[in-house]
Amino acid sequence: MGMRTIALLIAAVCWAMPVTAQDRDTGDSHKLIKIVVGASLLTVGTVVAAKSSESTTVTGTSGTSTIDTRSTSQLVTGLVMVGAGGLVLWDGVREHDRVRPSTVFGVALGKTRGVFVRRSWGG
Repeated sequence: MGMRTIALLIAAVCWAMPVTAQDRDTGDSHKLIKIVVGASLLTVGTVVAAKSSESTTVTGTSGTSTIDTRSTSQLVTGLVMVGAGGLVLWDGVREHDRVRPSTVFGVALGKTRGVFVRRSWGG
């Protein structure tokens, strides 16, 4: 038996077991936590993005000048926080279905070899 066959057998044993989606608590407290965390991320991300550009007025012997500084990394960080906060907030306020999907990965050995993924929703 070659190394490739052994690797395929190990993969078949590991992936052929059914994998079900994690059963999440859909109670009111779980939704409230998501709403609070999402709104907080939105707020903090907006503040971080807004502070990414700053103007400073400098008065010297030659007069008054304004210096603009921009931080691209701070802007990107703020926008990522806003996006993540929006997703968490949206997930907290939407209705979740009671039916949970289950996903099965498998390896077919024989005449028709291959890897398959089967996703089903049970009642």
